[in-house]
Amino acid sequence: MSVADRDPVSGGHSGLLLRDRKLIAILIAGGVMAFVVTAVIGFSGAVFSSTSSSPGNEYAAAGMGLTLARTGQLVDGSGMAPGDSRSGTQTVTNEGHRGRLTLDARGVDGQSPLAKVLAVVVQQTDPAQAQPAYDGPLTGLSSVLLGTLAPGESRSYRVTLTWPAGTGAGAAGTTTSLTFDWQIESVS
Repeated sequence: MSVADRDPVSGGHSGLLLRDRKLIAILIAGGVMAFVVTAVIGFSGAVFSSTSSSPGNEYAAAGMGLTLARTGQLVDGSGMAPGDSRSGTQTVTNEGHRGRLTLDARGVDGQSPLAKVLAVVVQQTDPAQAQPAYDGPLTGLSSVLLGTLAPGESRSYRVTLTWPAGTGAGAAGTTTSLTFDWQIESVS
């Protein structure tokens, strides 16, 4: 029996091939449909978004500033002798935002016999405070906290230098110099 003689209906080789072709066609059609569905759903590109902008935003830190009513020498210490006291007044105004005010005596020669005997009192006079902000040796006047100032607030301080009587006999004829350094630092 030759291949041509086989009966397609009875299940010869011709019938199997025909049924296999139908199965292959169904599988291919199903694969194509699955691919199309996946591509449409997965890669549709339907992304919903909105964008708006707020241009011109610029930020800068507020500056700190301090104004002193007197510049130059605050206390005249020329010709001092044991038992002498000399004073000077300074008004400080905060030109920035809220800040912490401190006072330092810069450049004091700690080895100077005169610097070792001079005493300093820093007293807030306006608004008046009962206790001095500092009362001690000149060589110890460093980072003395004078309080917190609001924007635009002014305060006055009296700085008194005293050469206590009966002290510093070896300091006669010596000198010392310094800078009263008023500083303000930002606080929140």
